[in-house]
Amino acid sequence: MVRMNSRQGLYIEIPKKILINEVRRVAHELGKPPTMLEFDHHSKNGRSVTCAKKFNGWKQFLTQAGLSSDATRDRIPDEELQQEFRRIHELLGRTPSCNEFNEYKTKGSSATIAIRFGKGSWPEACKTLGYLPPQKKPPPAIGGWNKGIDRVRLNDDKLRSLYEVEGLSASAIARQLKCGRGTVLRRLARAGIAIKRVAYLQQETTPESLLYAELERRRIPFMKQQPIDGLYVVDALIPGARVVIEADGDYWHKLPELQERDKRKDRYLKGRGYHILRFWESELKSDVEACVDKIEDEMDRIRPRRKKTV
Repeated sequence: MVRMNSRQGLYIEIPKKILINEVRRVAHELGKPPTMLEFDHHSKNGRSVTCAKKFNGWKQFLTQAGLSSDATRDRIPDEELQQEFRRIHELLGRTPSCNEFNEYKTKGSSATIAIRFGKGSWPEACKTLGYLPPQKKPPPAIGGWNKGIDRVRLNDDKLRSLYEVEGLSASAIARQLKCGRGTVLRRLARAGIAIKRVAYLQQETTPESLLYAELERRRIPFMKQQPIDGLYVVDALIPGARVVIEADGDYWHKLPELQERDKRKDRYLKGRGYHILRFWESELKSDVEACVDKIEDEMDRIRPRRKKTV
């Protein structure tokens, strides 16, 4: 606290001792420890805000002056405070926090223990009494490194469909869901879905095997399970003609959400200049040759084959 020296016109600091004597005088005048407002009204030296700053709080200021709630009644011996702390520690089986101590106490308070044994700090008081400070609360489940894992609204069945049936990589799924690749991998692990070591190598389905075998028999150059722009994986791609061939399962691809996803996939691929042919699983199983005939017709339409000259 500073006050004006009328002769020099300068501010000089009021010593702590003068402030303590002043609050004791005001307390004697009122017959009780003053509040900050009462101190400002009756004080002749200093203001309550400055006192609180100098002593790290108004209660600390009153404690230093011997006017705290503990000081106005019989002072609780340090031994009894230690025994009370030990009792609550044994009751909880761990070091109590300030609020827990105040909840279970029968004498004293956490503030008294902090002032007596830790210079106002509860963790320091715990150390002085021979106990570890209370553990901090763990971060919330959606905080820190895994903050997106529960915010992604996707059930395990749909995730399994995207990853195992449609063959999308974790990165492609992450782009669709607008989250991190790590979040997708953690969701896969939590759902018990085996993580593929190579993202685009997956076991061929029966209709895919029939399609590949017929394409190879006719010596049509194609690529299996080809990723497009890291967003989608197509069952077969004929690169020269930019023809995409999809073998759709009769069950999975008739689900409304997969039909909507297939439409989005087709729109994207058409926008990139690809020609798309889709065959149902039942079509490939019943007559795969007729399906491949349609593929050849589409290739001829895009790039007509030259007629051989005699």
